[in-house]
Amino acid sequence: MSLLAGGCGGEIDRDHYLRVDRALSSGEASKASELVQEAGKRVYGDRNRLLYHMDLGMALQLAGDFGGSAAQFEQAEALGEDLYTRSLGNEAASLFTNDMTMPYAGEQFERVLVNVFNAMNFAVRGEVEEALVEVRRVSVKFDTYAREGEGRYRADPLALYVSGLLFEQAGDLDDARIALERAAALYDDQEGELGVRAPASLLRDLERVRSMRPMVAGAGSGEIIVLHYIGPGPRKREEVIEVSLGHGLVLVQQTNVQGEDEKRVQRALSAAKGMALGTQVTVAFPVFEQPPVAAARAFVEVEGCGGGWGVPVENVSRIAQVNLEDRMARVWSRVVGRAVLKFVSARAAGVVGEQMSGQAAVGLLVQAMANAAMSAVEAADIRGWWTLPAEVHMTRLLCPAGAYSVRVSHTGGTGCAGQELQDVRVGDGTRTWLVAGCY
Repeated sequence: MSLLAGGCGGEIDRDHYLRVDRALSSGEASKASELVQEAGKRVYGDRNRLLYHMDLGMALQLAGDFGGSAAQFEQAEALGEDLYTRSLGNEAASLFTNDMTMPYAGEQFERVLVNVFNAMNFAVRGEVEEALVEVRRVSVKFDTYAREGEGRYRADPLALYVSGLLFEQAGDLDDARIALERAAALYDDQEGELGVRAPASLLRDLERVRSMRPMVAGAGSGEIIVLHYIGPGPRKREEVIEVSLGHGLVLVQQTNVQGEDEKRVQRALSAAKGMALGTQVTVAFPVFEQPPVAAARAFVEVEGCGGGWGVPVENVSRIAQVNLEDRMARVWSRVVGRAVLKFVSARAAGVVGEQMSGQAAVGLLVQAMANAAMSAVEAADIRGWWTLPAEVHMTRLLCPAGAYSVRVSHTGGTGCAGQELQDVRVGDGTRTWLVAGCY
């Protein structure tokens, strides 16, 4: 299991992230948020401030502290946008070291999901206009990304779906229709790529909005909408490719580096090969992998009203993989550029060593030592938003206006604790939004 780097010297506090995982998997989101807060700068450091705000924002939302979560996501929003605008200059600097030395600016999909999940903080509290501000920010970001290069992740279906429901809740039926039409088209267009089909409820919503029928049929009724965050989310790991040239032979070796201890061994081996073979080029790059998820399905039971199964509405894991694949051209240009720069630098160091000593053997030794040192510091950027879910499911139930006890349970997967939500208020002709986690 790969973990992100800490703030000091690139080392990792593995125990911290394992504790966060255990807290979330046992349904103790409040404890997970406390662990993130306690870790603070010691684990995250200045280079990973964005990750701190995102990890804490999600943990607080899962714990039911929606105001605290919104505050963290607001900081993540501001910091992420600032880092994104400065990222190109930082990338150039990383040619001389590795990507882990740069401040983490977030993956494109992570910056988008900050707004998607923050919209839920406001929706749960009934602050519809504030929630719509967040989904509008999503549209602005995708417009910016589209100008910089088209990728497969060009809009977020869940953001469009939620915005359509929120627009309808706010009484703006025209914007609701537009958002729902775009959501339905995007689900259809991306079903093969992202593995999520348009929910039947979305198609019914679209038909109703087009016909100008009321949001909730029947007097004195409202709707409960539960978003289920099913984790753990996708995690990055490092792949290493070594190209060694010596004695007329070319050796290419690819290594899957899983943990921090294995990474140290890999660095030592790369250094040793660089010394032994004389010419060693090591490149490291990130890939996403998905740990086993905690559940396959979600069920909501509302006492005195009924129950219903959740349906998938967002595949975060697949979005992460697609988004990374689409930007791999930039990753590879930087990785290869760094490898070439190190190779040339090692050769140059060897020439200087030979000139200063007057001995070819000394020049070869200096070149080998430079190769070894440069191969040993090569590292892929495997940082990422740790508390993300892998999938989001949605359950929708119509209930008479009143107060209810709601039980959320999950089946399949590795298992997780159920949740009881008390005194859930359902208003006449409106929607009540809830979130539930299963990690």
